[in-house]
Amino acid sequence: MELGFGNLCPSITALLSVADSVAAEYIARFRDELWSKPFDVSLLGAFAGSVGRGARVCDVGCGPCAHVTRLLADLGVETIGVDLSPGCIELARREQPALDLRVMDALNLSFPASSFDGLVAYYLLHYLTRASWPLLLAEFARVLKPGGRLLVVLKAGEGEAWIPDPMGGAVETFWAACSRNELESFVSSAGFRLVEGSIRHALANEIAIDRIYLQAECAKEF
Repeated sequence: MELGFGNLCPSITALLSVADSVAAEYIARFRDELWSKPFDVSLLGAFAGSVGRGARVCDVGCGPCAHVTRLLADLGVETIGVDLSPGCIELARREQPALDLRVMDALNLSFPASSFDGLVAYYLLHYLTRASWPLLLAEFARVLKPGGRLLVVLKAGEGEAWIPDPMGGAVETFWAACSRNELESFVSSAGFRLVEGSIRHALANEIAIDRIYLQAECAKEF
């Protein structure tokens, strides 16, 4: 079912239904996935180095594994992981009991302005309509300090739709995607300066879609 670009994001009820239905399977499949992805580990290490040891970073859409949150914390970054789904956060707290993990809406983060030195959004944008991406990125800019670093990761594609669950579940998943050039345009229009972008081809055990990695700095003034 195609959704028009003028629509706002799927209802919170629909998003939570999807997230909660796949959370346990997601943990089983992806709990340790980062260690088989040296490109991602290296990039996250460089990101942590760019914000500096002890910097505050928010991992938005941390999911039930919170493995990106964990890796950043292990690299000396003060990291908070947030997710819309209470079920995902409950599971993530079991997986990562030492981490600060909170239930929170990415479009309305419960943090004061300029709270973070960095913000990571790994595959989060896929689950929100493209019409909501400017609002999402504006919220990221709000909670980042001037010059704060943003890392957005997503799979390349186009359009948006409700699709069958790629993991074989019974609940359809909302999925939105874009090209690298489109993502750069979205991020730049939200008040960020582009710093670095790269493409990673799919690994043998992944869905055969290129991954886009985009880093930018918050261009707002003090």
